[in-house]
Amino acid sequence: MANVAYKFESSFIPQHAEVVSPWRCGSLEFAPATAGMEEQILTALAEPTLTNTVMAGFIRDHGLLSQQNRGHFYVCRNERSELEGVALIGHQVLFEAFSENAVEGFASIARRGQSPHLLMGEHDAVQRFWSYYADHAQSPRHVCPVLFLQRTEQFQSRQDVPGLRLAVPEDLEFVVGAQAAMVLETSGVDPLQKDPIGFRQRYLRRIDNNRVWVLIKNRRLMFKLDVITSTPEASYIEGVYVSAEERGKGLGQSCLTEVGRRLMEHTKAINLFVENEDARTTAFYLRLGFNIAGHYDLLYF
Repeated sequence: MANVAYKFESSFIPQHAEVVSPWRCGSLEFAPATAGMEEQILTALAEPTLTNTVMAGFIRDHGLLSQQNRGHFYVCRNERSELEGVALIGHQVLFEAFSENAVEGFASIARRGQSPHLLMGEHDAVQRFWSYYADHAQSPRHVCPVLFLQRTEQFQSRQDVPGLRLAVPEDLEFVVGAQAAMVLETSGVDPLQKDPIGFRQRYLRRIDNNRVWVLIKNRRLMFKLDVITSTPEASYIEGVYVSAEERGKGLGQSCLTEVGRRLMEHTKAINLFVENEDARTTAFYLRLGFNIAGHYDLLYF
């Protein structure tokens, strides 16, 4: 069992990801986010969608202007200076848009030399964005439909799992292979072949930030889970891995219940996603009390 997902890893912004200057489109103004806008943007991202959880978590973790976001935040304002949308555009594209014109404007920004690798969002929103972004003959390299799952209730049972702990830097080589395999399964790209040094550095940063849980016995990885972002509103987890020989024995349920219980002490919801066609993994999370909260798409460029 594995919750397979593209990894929203922190890294430096590619040099080609230049900031787009402010510009107007009809009555709307699009501009890079600036220091001092954090609370306003977080308020705009209050709706507990999966993409909002990721963007809000990045702002809380790294700051609005940090290179670790692997892109730049942009805002869209109407003629009354009210926010009509927020987007993170760079290595990946995530957005929250309150009007069709805002979607079109963010797509225009993404076309202006950003060279994104991933577009993620609710199915209909992604399709609309792509219609504005792509040339007529252009198609995504890979499309991965996923289910957005969410749990909003605390885990009642305490399932102590001996050895379950936060990862330390010495665990890197135990977990990086499993992580890379899940990225390859979802995106079709092996990060250990494409960028082995950067991939390890990004994952080590996640470990240093106490965002990786592991169970390692006899120098064998049995379970791991990554907390990508965590805010008072929601925590987003991915990369849930159980070794093949331990699947179906209850280990994954016990480990995830215990980590989930700890997360729910500080957040209102736990978010994750699984691939649409992965019925077994979907059933696993539904048995654990997660509910289907939406249908999303991952579009790889």
